[in-house]
Amino acid sequence: MSFRYVVRALLRRWLVLLVAAVLALAGALVVVKPGVVYRSTAVVRVKPPETPQDPTGLTDFRPSLAIIGAAVVTMLKSDSGAAELRRAGVRGEYDLAPRNTGTTKTEAYVVPTVEVSVRGTDPKETDREVGVVIKHFEDHLRELQSALSVPQQRYITSDELVPATALPVQGVKSRGLFGVAALATVVGVAVALWVDEAARRRRAVRALRTDVELAGVGA
Repeated sequence: MSFRYVVRALLRRWLVLLVAAVLALAGALVVVKPGVVYRSTAVVRVKPPETPQDPTGLTDFRPSLAIIGAAVVTMLKSDSGAAELRRAGVRGEYDLAPRNTGTTKTEAYVVPTVEVSVRGTDPKETDREVGVVIKHFEDHLRELQSALSVPQQRYITSDELVPATALPVQGVKSRGLFGVAALATVVGVAVALWVDEAARRRRAVRALRTDVELAGVGA
């Protein structure tokens, strides 16, 4: 298939390209004026148990605490955990991301945290759903230690280091417009060529039938 043939086919099927352009315009309007989506984020801190030597537990952070937090995150991000959160009323797209913060000067002093986020169209609802996810995180943290027969006074606990805050999600419109234009171009050209080829085949079949009929009459 030569370039000249493609150009001629597209010119013949200009109506298909016009429909693709109209659909692309509609998609561009959605990209330019999208619905507002909010992302509510909170940070949960995993804390070691309090001891007489360390009544606050804040000086006993260890990398192993981050591993415990990651284990609970894995539970909540599994299929069963997702179903559990849906039943509890979490309708938005949620995520839990383990973090282990520290500095280059105090590498041994780490603060194991988990970032909890929910996306949705209602900022108050996303804040509420973040609270639901945090509660289930705390519940699973206790259940994990209970299953291991850890004494309650030695339980690893958690608290909300940064409260839930909902902020609008700002997308990159230029990328969205480029994607819409590229998709419309590829689909429009493909459909136009397919329609033109289908029409050519139908004409060839009709011509063949006509030749066969004329041959039969002549015989």
